Amino acid sequence: MSIMRKNTHHIPLLLIPMCVATVCACSADKLVGVDHDASVPVSPTGGASQDVATGGASALTGGAPSTSTGGSLTADTGGAKATGGSVAAPIGGAAMGGTKATGGSVATPVGGAATGGVNATGGSVATPIGGAAAGGTKATGGSVAAATGGQSPGGSSGVAGPCDIYAAASPATPCVAAYSPTRLLSSKYTGPLYRLRKGGSWSASAGMTGGTTQDINAVGGYADAASQDTFCSGGTCTFETIYDQSGKANHLKVAPKGCYTGTASEPDSEASATKKSTTLNGHKAYAVYMVAHDGYRNNAPSGVPVGNVGQGIYEVADGTRIGAACCFDFGNASTNNCNGGTMTALFFGTGYWGKGAGSGPWFLGDFEGGVWAGGTGASTVTNSSNPSMAVPFAFGILKSGPGNYAIRAANATSGSITTAYDGAQPKTLNNQGGIILGIGGDNSNSSLGTFFEGVITNGRPSDATDALVLANIQAAGYGK
Repeated sequence: MSIMRKNTHHIPLLLIPMCVATVCACSADKLVGVDHDASVPVSPTGGASQDVATGGASALTGGAPSTSTGGSLTADTGGAKATGGSVAAPIGGAAMGGTKATGGSVATPVGGAATGGVNATGGSVATPIGGAAAGGTKATGGSVAAATGGQSPGGSSGVAGPCDIYAAASPATPCVAAYSPTRLLSSKYTGPLYRLRKGGSWSASAGMTGGTTQDINAVGGYADAASQDTFCSGGTCTFETIYDQSGKANHLKVAPKGCYTGTASEPDSEASATKKSTTLNGHKAYAVYMVAHDGYRNNAPSGVPVGNVGQGIYEVADGTRIGAACCFDFGNASTNNCNGGTMTALFFGTGYWGKGAGSGPWFLGDFEGGVWAGGTGASTVTNSSNPSMAVPFAFGILKSGPGNYAIRAANATSGSITTAYDGAQPKTLNNQGGIILGIGGDNSNSSLGTFFEGVITNGRPSDATDALVLANIQAAGYGK
């Protein structure tokens, strides 16, 4: 007699050739997703077996700095001389692609339009930061202070990100986990975005090992893709660590083996760091490009909600490259690589659970024992209010509180948010506080996807806060 595994939502009865007790005999690696990038093989080993995108070092060089004269100017470097007024130490000026700041008491504008905006002029503006390079216009007037023309490696850009928005909300719903290989998500974060592994290898006994590593920082608020291209040239690069930008140090590393069958019972492999590149307002960056068997996890994070309490999750993922198996999840899961009670994770893809409008993919709620498109009934119910998100940059939200949850979706490049569902829970949630990316709670790792950024908050954000976060993401300029 075939018995479905009670505590997993992953395989329907018709897909399971044989089950014994509560452990399925179906090999999880047979449930592969649909990779719409036909040029990219779906490798069960991921990581080091994938192709390598190569690039060379890029160097910006200049000549000897000129000597500034006149007025009280000092230390003009890199372009035409600054003259007149009390302008002090303009760096780069028109030589870096913008117009020199003039007049008033403007001090040390750095980078000018080279960082994507117009130089600040007039008023008492001091050293404006980053400009439109972070998705907006340069600060003008007022008393903005202490910009350095963007962010040098390892430093904060000073430009507000989603975590700043969550922290400023009333009531505050602060980030407790924030990940992005493309950009800074917090103005306060000063660490690297991720660590690369070059030339590593995977084995069933030891997982990912070997190779050399290098951290990649942000410059001007965006990932330093030029440094990555230099490091990865001539070898295979994977994401060894995806750093948490929330300040909680809840970093993600490759997931250990889980309790499900097939490849899920093996250590996971690391995702390619070179398969998918994009641009954000003209800045090159790479996504976490995951195939079956790739997965990341943190079983001992700090500050992640536990129990049936308020929580928010959002992610930006590629809706044109999706999986149809279990489970391309991001969110709150068990802390033991197995199914521990329930979970609250945002699923993206298609599959054999709940469905939305059209042919998908859809953002769904993975609460363990089912994946819901909305509602409180069976997890296989179709919710026609849940939109298909077959767009290159899809934005999805799953937020919950005691007794309720909401699924919301939008295009991360334009438009507003659609509420797919906002109502009662199908079960009482009992979050365990672990963090997963690209896998199910029991390490089911047969799906695939492409991850650009995502956050977990302590507390359920308001719809108004959701709209501000979406505006921030759209201003970041994915695909532009």
